[in-house]
Amino acid sequence: MTTTSSSKSRRPHRPFGVFRIFFATSISRQATVVLCLLLAGIAEGVGLASLLPVLAISTGEAQGGDSAINRVIIDGLDALGLSADLGMLLMIVVGGLWLKAGLTLIAMNYVGYTVAEVATGLRLSLVRTLLDVRWGYFARQPIGRFANAISSEAARASEAYLSVATLITLIIQAVIYLFLALLVSWQLSVLSLLIGVVIVLSLNRLVRMSRKAGRQQTRRTQTLVTRLSDTLVGIKPLKAMARHVRLGKLFAADARDLNDALRRQVFSRQATRNLQEPILAVFLAIAFFSAVTYLAMPLAQLVVMGYLLVRTVAIIGKGQQAYQIANLSESAYWAMHDTIQEAEKEKEVFYGTTVPTLERSCVFEDVSFAFGSKQVLDRVSLSIPAGKITAVTGSSGGGKTTIADLLLGLYQPESGEIRIDDTPLAEADIFAWRNMVGYVPQEVILFHDSIMANVTLGEAEFSRQDVEAALEAAGAWGFIQQLPDGMDSVVGERGTLLSGGQRQRIAVARALIHEPTLLILDEATSALDPETEAAICRNLKEFSARIGLTILAISHQPAWVRAADRVYHLHQGRITELQGASGESLFS
Repeated sequence: MTTTSSSKSRRPHRPFGVFRIFFATSISRQATVVLCLLLAGIAEGVGLASLLPVLAISTGEAQGGDSAINRVIIDGLDALGLSADLGMLLMIVVGGLWLKAGLTLIAMNYVGYTVAEVATGLRLSLVRTLLDVRWGYFARQPIGRFANAISSEAARASEAYLSVATLITLIIQAVIYLFLALLVSWQLSVLSLLIGVVIVLSLNRLVRMSRKAGRQQTRRTQTLVTRLSDTLVGIKPLKAMARHVRLGKLFAADARDLNDALRRQVFSRQATRNLQEPILAVFLAIAFFSAVTYLAMPLAQLVVMGYLLVRTVAIIGKGQQAYQIANLSESAYWAMHDTIQEAEKEKEVFYGTTVPTLERSCVFEDVSFAFGSKQVLDRVSLSIPAGKITAVTGSSGGGKTTIADLLLGLYQPESGEIRIDDTPLAEADIFAWRNMVGYVPQEVILFHDSIMANVTLGEAEFSRQDVEAALEAAGAWGFIQQLPDGMDSVVGERGTLLSGGQRQRIAVARALIHEPTLLILDEATSALDPETEAAICRNLKEFSARIGLTILAISHQPAWVRAADRVYHLHQGRITELQGASGESLFS
């Protein structure tokens, strides 16, 4: 059983990484969101700025004093030909707040759409990339890693985007408030900025704790999901040997590690939230004392400045909380991106363009192949005649399946050449070639769906009659007729509601339904009793003779040796031709 702990999630923190999450989306949508937020901040600022003359009029102060913000409002209204009376000023205050609310709603609506698209886009990108990677890459990866990325990491990535968008909203608001505060009193503006900086720096350690806990959560979740996926795939033998109890202890240890990371996340978030308020109260008391005692600020200015100061510092505190949440989820976003980029580097590249035709034979000529230091095939030469049955026998682990993998282009030979008729496989359109092939592996995987869906793989072009014909050719129609729902019977997870032999016959039908030119059976009937296997061999031999189907059977079963027109034996990487049922010889 394989476990993994992505080294990518241990990377050092990326500078401005959380902001890069926001700006990695659509440029037009970024511009719309930022513009709406900026206009919303300006609208709110104008509304709040109008409070100063409103309060001045209400308290009887002469035009609210000589502050810059007061002069800007009065001069602006004069330029528009409007009187600075109480009614007009109140309309500006209320209108500014309503306009701010509307523009913010528009911006966050775009953000909401993008949050969903971030998760969906990452999931689809990973799925599309995985479908195009080389087979050798799949063979080295635990499936649980990708399951965790699609389910958990994508969701946390979208949460990171939402937090960054919220942070940008708060930054814009803070800048507007600081500008307004500067127009009222530059001294208190500098003081409010210093207060915000002190709060951020004093609580920065908690942000770092959140970032570290977020990376640990990403790693622990990857390990837990991967281990669980591997276990559920092989749960039956584990339960049969009572080994699932030991694995339960491993899961408990993984869950405890994950719990520790989550506990640190909760502590850092709550500590940030609860410590901001008393720190803010201390500095606000200092600011208020300074404004009254040393600056002798008029009451109207003092009220507006106090409101702006409270709002500015509060927004800085909320911004730090949003930044902290973004750091919690940032590791999942970049882990997902790293997984996609890693898979993109493993993408299959096809250079051939010739559409092959199998009219005479598939030929291996002096083909060698090795997995690392283990030589699997050593100068193998064989011929698979079109319209005939060719069997390859040999001991387990001897390289029989590698012959099929090389023929399908899943691996490339180290030396020698594979040809389809006169076309070298390296020059063939591999995608077109694979479309001509039906393949049945020894380890059959069925989906938790109906028999019909497992045969058609959801392709609407196949009718129920097509499915019945394929099942008949595969020797599966007899037992399917006895099922309560026939072809609509659900096979269970990985086909566990069926026997091994039944699963293999459904897999053969899946390979036959699109009428392939070449059918590859890799120990595809090993779970059948000799009588049933012999019957399927007869069916496929008749099928091959009727439509000219070429069959490559990788098997050590006597039924296929007897049915084959040509038989090869693979031993220690070397191939030997045996006598086939037709009596012909490769070199005759």
